[in-house]
Amino acid sequence: RYLGKYRLSHSQLPMGWWLLHEAKRISRQLNLLLSLASIVIIGLISLGQPWIHFQVPLAPLGDPGFRTIPIDTVFVVRCSDMACLHEYDQNAYLLDFAWAFLLVASVTNFILCIILINIIFSTSSNVPLLDFSNVIITALTGTSLILGILFYLMQAREYLQEGMTYKLGCSFYLAWTGVFFFVMIGFLSYLNYINFWSLLANQAIWT
Repeated sequence: RYLGKYRLSHSQLPMGWWLLHEAKRISRQLNLLLSLASIVIIGLISLGQPWIHFQVPLAPLGDPGFRTIPIDTVFVVRCSDMACLHEYDQNAYLLDFAWAFLLVASVTNFILCIILINIIFSTSSNVPLLDFSNVIITALTGTSLILGILFYLMQAREYLQEGMTYKLGCSFYLAWTGVFFFVMIGFLSYLNYINFWSLLANQAIWT
């Protein structure tokens, strides 16, 4: 009976120690998956998924023939006529800022992927420095994505007219999902930088 209890407690210890020993590697692999998922998200919100669904009235509110038409806003508009490529709305400067911040988020996220791949598949002695770099890059990427969202919404507000209604599209929620992913990447990278998992293992020894 006592031997069975000993075997049970002894068999549970290696799994816990294995998880602590492999925590850094697992967290970095998870960070890489989140970063790759964020690349997909940025691609989706940039290349066609609707941001806002507008309902534009065709007649004054209360008119017997009151009707609305749906208009979906997207970042990239496909032009069937070359003439539309030369059209530029000077009042859409906020959209330019949104584009700029989204581009910054794309570039920094790509750099983040390269660093994570380098950490996972190399034996560099500067891994703590790379972990700290990931914290800085994820903060920059997440902030850029948030600013891109805010500038896009501010631009959409400029075009609101009386009687128009709207609801947010899937790109808005995808963008905030991407922000959450970057927060998680930064948090896990910070835990790796401060060697949290080793500290946790040492704490387990004394308890």
